[in-house]
Parts: sequence; structure tokens; C-alpha cells
Amino acid sequence: MNEAESLRQWLSKLPAPRQVVVEACGFWPAFARAVEAQSEQLVMVHPGRVKAIASAKLKNDRVDSAILAHLSRCDLLPLAWMADGETQQLRLRVRLRIMLGRQRTEAKNRVHAILHQEGLRKPVTDVFGKRGRQWLRQVELTPAGRLTVDTWLKVVEGFDQLIRAQEKQLAEAAAKDARARWLQTIPGVGAYSAMVILAEIGDIQRFANKKSLASYAGLVPRVRESAGKRSYGGITHAGSESLRWILLQVAQIAAQHSPAAQGYYQHLRRKKRPQVAKVALARKLLTCMWALLRHGVCYEDAVFAAPQGGAKAGA
Repeated sequence: MNEAESLRQWLSKLPAPRQVVVEACGFWPAFARAVEAQSEQLVMVHPGRVKAIASAKLKNDRVDSAILAHLSRCDLLPLAWMADGETQQLRLRVRLRIMLGRQRTEAKNRVHAILHQEGLRKPVTDVFGKRGRQWLRQVELTPAGRLTVDTWLKVVEGFDQLIRAQEKQLAEAAAKDARARWLQTIPGVGAYSAMVILAEIGDIQRFANKKSLASYAGLVPRVRESAGKRSYGGITHAGSESLRWILLQVAQIAAQHSPAAQGYYQHLRRKKRPQVAKVALARKLLTCMWALLRHGVCYEDAVFAAPQGGAKAGA
């Protein structure tokens, strides 16, 4: 609070109108709240693109501030989208659920490591299912092994409870959101994944076309062009890692349960590696989502399978 007040006092001494520039970072919402009363305009910029425009050998806050001020005067700032308060809150909720899931997976891996160390082979497919947990509690282990497995099993059960509570809240939110209902007509998209997608995309109107959304998700190939020759590499991995992750999860399920998605995936499998085909399916599903959210329609397998089907699914 003291730092925020000092910043506001410093800004108040500058002549108006004041434009405040901040690089995209984890604390930008708090920074925005701190300076909004003393600034006529607040803009956020993309750090990577700033470096591309004005590279500097010396890297520190003073140099960065000078570069941003110069780009601001020249109207060359590479702007980044500032999520509204509702989207920020939704992102916090879905990212909490994602992190809980990853922490639970880490705890489960600890149990698997102990079983491997003790030379045990699990008799069930899912050692954390009902039968699997019964076996875990009864199987003969060394004293230290038993203590470790029991401890991590309690950790997993704790995460189970937290995850169920979060998923219940997200399901309730999805039921009230028309956009989530449109997304859930896509095979592989449930309430949880729909809310992750909505949180990471934000306002769909900021994407003029489906290609810009695919680029934001980092699901487009790198392009290298020199001397009139163009070559393509792997995907850029730019943008939202959470969006890219959930889309790959959705693609994996869609390839098993949607005839159109399965046909598209299998067609690519004949020419591409499995992971490449899955990424391509995820990208096509994302362009379909762009159409659903832009036009307010539901998914149709027949439209998805048609040429350019992602352009206006269900229309």
C-alpha cells in the first residue's frame, strides 16, 4: 500500500494528460488499480515484441522504462490485451483447478515410485481407483514404504476433495453461461474445459479471424522466409500455455468420440506423426470454437467434416 501511494503521489506531479505503460506481467492488475486514478490512459505492452522493436545490450528497469517511454512518444507500443475484472477472476479459478490437478498427479507419481522401489506390480489398471486404493492399503511394504504410501495417499485424497469442490463451482458457473453451453456441444468439451477455454480466450471479439486465435494459442507453425523461400517448423508455443494444454486434452477425447474429428485425425495420421496430427486437430477444433463463440451456435459434426467447416460451424 505504501508503494502504491508513493507511485500515485509521483504521478500526480507529472503534467496531464498522463499515459502509463506497463509490460504484461503477473502483477499488472494490482499495478493498474494503483495508478488508474492518476492516469488518463493505461496501456499494457507485449514484452517479447518490445524487445524485438528495441533490443538493448544493457537490461535493467531504468533502461526498460526509457525504451517504453520512447516507444510511447513514437506511438510504436506493441499493445497487449488487458483482461477485464471478470475474466481475471475466472482465470484465477480455472488455473487453481489446473494446479490442483498437477499437484495431485505429482503426489500419485510419488506413490508409483515407491511401488517400483519396493518391486511391486499393481494388480489393477488404476491404482487410485476404488479397488486400487484398497490394494494400496493392504499390500505388504517395508515400514518406511508403508509410511510413505499412506502419507501420499492422504495427500491425494485431500486433493480429490479440493478438486471436486472446484469442479462443482465451475460446473455451476458453466450452467449459467451461454458461451460454455455452446462449447460443450463439441465432443470432448465438458464444463471444466469450457470454462478454461473461456477464461484463457477472454473476449472473442478481439480476434478478427480464426487464424489470429490459433496464433494466440501458439498452435500455428513457425515460418521462416529467406530469399523467396518459405519453410515451416514446429508450433510457436506462444500465448496461453493453459489454453494450448486444454485444447490438446479436448482433441484427444474428440478423436475417440466424434466421427468427424476421428476421420480428420486418422487422415492426418497417414501422413503425420501422432502428436502432429493431434496438434492439427486441436487447432481445427479451436477454429471451430471461434465460430461458435462469434456466431452463438452449436457444434455439428457434419459441418466440422465439411471443407472449411470451422469457419461457421452450425450456421
